[in-house]
Amino acid sequence: MHLFHEITKKGGIQPNVITYSTMLQGLFKARRCEAACKLFNKMQAHNLIPDEITYTIVLEGLCNNNQVEKALSLFYLIGDNKLNSNIKVYNILIDGASKNGKFDIARNIFNDLTGKGLQPDVRTYTVMIKGVFREGVFGEAKEMFFEMEKRGCSPDDVTYRILLQGFLKNQQHDMVEMLLHEMEGKGFSLDASTVEMLLHYIKTSCLDASLLKLIGKLVPKEAVDAPCFTV
Repeated sequence: MHLFHEITKKGGIQPNVITYSTMLQGLFKARRCEAACKLFNKMQAHNLIPDEITYTIVLEGLCNNNQVEKALSLFYLIGDNKLNSNIKVYNILIDGASKNGKFDIARNIFNDLTGKGLQPDVRTYTVMIKGVFREGVFGEAKEMFFEMEKRGCSPDDVTYRILLQGFLKNQQHDMVEMLLHEMEGKGFSLDASTVEMLLHYIKTSCLDASLLKLIGKLVPKEAVDAPCFTV
């Protein structure tokens, strides 16, 4: 902020869109949402037109600071431009709405994608599946998983980890075993928190101990000797 104000005081140098975008990103990350919004307004007052990157930073910053309504208002205020055809922007809004307890809004945005000619990507499905689990609608999570594969959108390792944790909590052990086998076939690995959950369910006899060998194959080599991998 000190350097930014120094620039504005020097007559020969003026902040540009990149300067403002960088500052906005920093302020939002520091949870200084109000200061970021004021700076965004100041940017426009100086006749600097935000570009796609700037708008993406602001929308994500608002969503991450529990300001989903403001993010949606800004998005619809922008109107018909490149943002409306950018799946990354929709992913930000879907994730933000879901995390802030507004899953109905997230679902509506997701359902409107096809009508806008947009194809959900792996990130879109992943944040939706996470939101569905958060709402406790486990059957819909399974349907969404099969739908994404049917549409040719392959799950990544993050998708699998979210699915595993969700199905573990819902005690859908057949899905857990199927997902573990799929991960092995695709060369994915498990993160520490998912391994810990799996081992907990094995220790409490909720999962068959025969899965230990399969789980071991999915643990990165450097993590095999970690304390959490001791049964």
